Amino acid sequence: MWTTGDGVLSSFTNGFQEGNAMNYTPRLVVLALIVAVTAILPSHAADDSEGEPFSVGVYLGPSIPSASIEQVYNTLDTTGIGAAYQSASSLGFHLGAKLRFGLNDAFSFSGGLQFTQFPGQDQTATLDNGNKVTLQTVTTFVPFYAGFTFIPIKGLVRPYVSAEAMFTYKSVSIATGSSIYENLISGSGQEIEPKTSRGGAAFTGGIEFNLGGLRPFFELKYNMTNLIGKAAGEETMSFLNVSLGLVF
Repeated sequence: MWTTGDGVLSSFTNGFQEGNAMNYTPRLVVLALIVAVTAILPSHAADDSEGEPFSVGVYLGPSIPSASIEQVYNTLDTTGIGAAYQSASSLGFHLGAKLRFGLNDAFSFSGGLQFTQFPGQDQTATLDNGNKVTLQTVTTFVPFYAGFTFIPIKGLVRPYVSAEAMFTYKSVSIATGSSIYENLISGSGQEIEPKTSRGGAAFTGGIEFNLGGLRPFFELKYNMTNLIGKAAGEETMSFLNVSLGLVF
């Protein structure tokens, strides 16, 4: 038996070390859920002057731990958007599905689920004989969202903001496999911490482009994963999603 020396909470708070950007390992079940939601739910465009019609979207992009946001911003400021995107992608990645339907002219109900993974973290493990070894681990978050979206303008360009409650499952496992494809087949590695579930909140700002039946969008979502149900001494864990997506 062994225990971790430098816990994942401390690792998360101090920022993740850069790992292999292709080591995020979304599970087959999440991919299947996204495909199923996209295929089953109706896709249509309509006049939404009295509330937008029911719609579903998919999205993906890098996820940045809160302690590393300044690092990515500095990269953007000094070397440009390409280098900043690469830096952010090496920290973490996410993909998800969301739905929305109008409640009135300006407000909509919004919800969804997401798979977020932070690869390449170094965890120190202490064995029974006192020896210490360093393991590369992967932290996975699976949040579920439900809340409201405010859409003030219903033209070709549609800015929006959202506030949502979230319930998040979290696990930490030893990294296995050398690529995303290998991990999709073999699954995640041995878990080194108990799975946890916490309540939290997410705040989103984005912009949509109404192209008829398809609405591409860009958004920033700030996730606070453990505002409710934290254990004593547990650090608040938060991260920023930078997403590109498409609403049907």
